[in-house]
Amino acid sequence: MLKMENILENVESPLLFLVEERVKTFKHWPFGSNDKCNVRNMAEAGFYSVATGKEDADSAKCFLCGKELDGWEPSDDPWAEHKSHAAKCAFVQLGRREDELLLSEFLSVIKQYMINERKRVAELAKEQIDERAKLVKRHLSRK
Repeated sequence: MLKMENILENVESPLLFLVEERVKTFKHWPFGSNDKCNVRNMAEAGFYSVATGKEDADSAKCFLCGKELDGWEPSDDPWAEHKSHAAKCAFVQLGRREDELLLSEFLSVIKQYMINERKRVAELAKEQIDERAKLVKRHLSRK
């Protein structure tokens, strides 16, 4: 049975628009604080870690545009990489850290994040419903 809890378990932290929340996700980031590609710079450029283990320890995703990147090098500049791979990202277009944004800009980022998150959750729900519908159709066609 399709339950709302199953859909909502896929909702990412609603606080990922905050740099400190993004920093917390980098539990096993392979680069140190002296590297250009450090946790703080990654989070300030809008990324959070999506790593699931050692093999993908350098996987990161933008909280706003959803661009996922891996294959980071210690000397990579997270802002430059974000811009080169997702120039249309609203966060990249602002080009400033969270604490440098005007209130109106920050609220705009939060609004866009919430819109994107709701669309993502709706798409996951649709996929789950479609999958359930296929199972029901198969079950009914056997009778």
